[in-house]
Amino acid sequence: MRDAERHLLRRRAACLALAFLASVLLLSLSGPNVRAATPTLRIVSPANNALIGNGSSVPIVFVTSDFNLTEPGTGGAGPNDGHVRVFVDRTLYAVTAEPMVLLPLAPGSHVIRLQLVADNGTGFVPDVNASVTVTSTRGPAGGPPGITIVYPAEGEQRGPDTAVSFWLTNFALVPPGGPASVPNEGHVEVLLDGVLYQELTVYEPAHFSDLPDGVHNVTLRLVDSEHNPLTPDVAASVRFHVRAPGVIDISPAVAITNAVLAGAVIVVLFYPLRKGTP
Repeated sequence: MRDAERHLLRRRAACLALAFLASVLLLSLSGPNVRAATPTLRIVSPANNALIGNGSSVPIVFVTSDFNLTEPGTGGAGPNDGHVRVFVDRTLYAVTAEPMVLLPLAPGSHVIRLQLVADNGTGFVPDVNASVTVTSTRGPAGGPPGITIVYPAEGEQRGPDTAVSFWLTNFALVPPGGPASVPNEGHVEVLLDGVLYQELTVYEPAHFSDLPDGVHNVTLRLVDSEHNPLTPDVAASVRFHVRAPGVIDISPAVAITNAVLAGAVIVVLFYPLRKGTP
């Protein structure tokens, strides 16, 4: 066989091999075992590191692509049919086929994680999930906290029993013992002359009793639920004078009264009344 014929046969064999490989590829793409596109999951709201104020529940809004949300247990036939698992701090909170779920959160920082799963609860490989971290507070979500003393005025003279009134902004009073470093919530520490005097967890004046005479300084400081001062420190102070009411000296009046009584006794003893004549 001549070289030209051999070369022609080799080219024909190569073309047949390529045609065979192409047919196999087309069959694999059109067959029943076609692999579906990998779904995606994205949390739209809230934003990562969001602050949720006033103890409100948190709406988690998400979107998916190449995924059909179906109610659990409905037996979705497609490879990308299923639902979403919702985890709060690694604990399963809910399963949902709706693009929004409402989460009531305790004060503090929380990690919210969503995971796509098939109808039978099996996750995808690789796992399809999304997560955000949020912080919930019983205080407002916006604005720096503040405290202002409204009574008494600086340098005012007060009695031994007095009170200090204040005004709060962007801060919620809550009992101690909750998680630390929760923004915009906590209580008020009352310091008298630099020493802790009482703690206020309700909105009422700080009351003082039996203060000694002299100059006193009262400081009201905002702290978190574990008694840590806020960062930066938020406090207000007032200085006032305490002076006990003067005691009225009644000694002169008593002396005069005693003298009058003594004179009356002498008159009665030494100057008896005369009897009238018939």
